[in-house]
Amino acid sequence: MRDALLADLIELEGYEIVTTHDARLTFSPLVKSSLPIDSNFEDYFKNILTQVDLVWLIAPESNGTLLKLSELCYQADVVFLGCEFDSTLIGTSKSLAYEALQEAKIFTIPTVTGDDFVQDEAFLAVQSLATSSHNRWVAKPEDGAGCDGIKIFDNLQKLMAWLKQDDRYLNYIVQPYQQGIAASLSMICRAGKGWLLSCNEQHIRFDADTFSLSGVALNGMQAYWQRFETLARKVAKMLPDAAGYIGVDVIVDVENDKIYVVEINPRLTTSYVGLRKAIGHNPAKLILESIKDTKFTMPVLQRNMVEISL
Repeated sequence: MRDALLADLIELEGYEIVTTHDARLTFSPLVKSSLPIDSNFEDYFKNILTQVDLVWLIAPESNGTLLKLSELCYQADVVFLGCEFDSTLIGTSKSLAYEALQEAKIFTIPTVTGDDFVQDEAFLAVQSLATSSHNRWVAKPEDGAGCDGIKIFDNLQKLMAWLKQDDRYLNYIVQPYQQGIAASLSMICRAGKGWLLSCNEQHIRFDADTFSLSGVALNGMQAYWQRFETLARKVAKMLPDAAGYIGVDVIVDVENDKIYVVEINPRLTTSYVGLRKAIGHNPAKLILESIKDTKFTMPVLQRNMVEISL
């Protein structure tokens, strides 16, 4: 993601690009200036914020990393090329995202949060998610990124026992396993408006009680373009302070003709890597223009299918 973004940014005039890198590693050959960061990252980052005009973060939601770094940018005298606090908080909290999606009347997957597990009815609350078509459960970290930390259970007693170990229920949510096609939207947001960039099919690899992302086919869900575009606008309206690129993970239930929003990623996602080839435009240029130009309009995009393997 970093190098794909840098390749797009270095084509743009009027910007001097500075990146950071782990001091133990070499920096990207795409830039002339990269600042090494050691273990005292936060202090280094605060100092860097005093030397730049614009900031574009690439960071995971896990352990509050994205939210913490975003808050430092909000406090600094910089133009932050990302979502503001409310959208970032909703995107980094699966329980808050569930509540926001419900309030916006956007289809999402029923969710039991950690708070429910302090009550005696916790077992019944999770059991109630089971139906003839939903008889497995998925446990996810409240602030997890991608497939990290996700566990699948086909036995409710084992799920409850696992959640109680080390008080995992405090940091996990539970959902019924939803059958369907794993997909995602790549989109741009600004001031409650949303523009769809690509509609993608995700390649998910199952391994016993876990799963992982093995690749993405950008524009692999072109048959759903109009419905994804409508969904993108609904999500943008739900998140009026979202800005720039966001990714939205969905499940397409073909049998019941429904699209469920699984989670919202207020940051660059894996799909960005192939976005330029997929749309026939420099996506970084479009994202910058959408943030800086109040009269931004999306150009006509190509809808090329591009495969990314992980």
